[in-house]
Amino acid sequence: MREYAIATWGTWWEDESRRETVEQVSAGKTEVIEHDRVPIGVQLVDRPGQHIQLIQLYIAKGFQRRGFGTQLLGRLFEEARESNLPVRLQVLAVSPARIWYDRLGFLVIETMPERIFMEWRP
Repeated sequence: MREYAIATWGTWWEDESRRETVEQVSAGKTEVIEHDRVPIGVQLVDRPGQHIQLIQLYIAKGFQRRGFGTQLLGRLFEEARESNLPVRLQVLAVSPARIWYDRLGFLVIETMPERIFMEWRP
């Protein structure tokens, strides 16, 4: 995310990013994604009741484009179908992940200069 944060805001907050990640993992909010017992990413999902909010989905560069993220979103889509709730997320406007979310069927519901808000409906 560093390169996209710098492209968006002109800086990267290393200490703040590490602190937030440690807090979220320690609180059990963030799922560490592993492949062959090697950590390859993180996922953070919130379920406020009216929708399923994908807050973070980061897959390490060396493991991207291998289906891991799509598999994780597939699990969220199944949960969304079972609960009849939409899946929502926000993506930085400069992030190439936007194209991937489009391919998976997410639609833009709001835009801001630095972020795009998207939703997938069952």
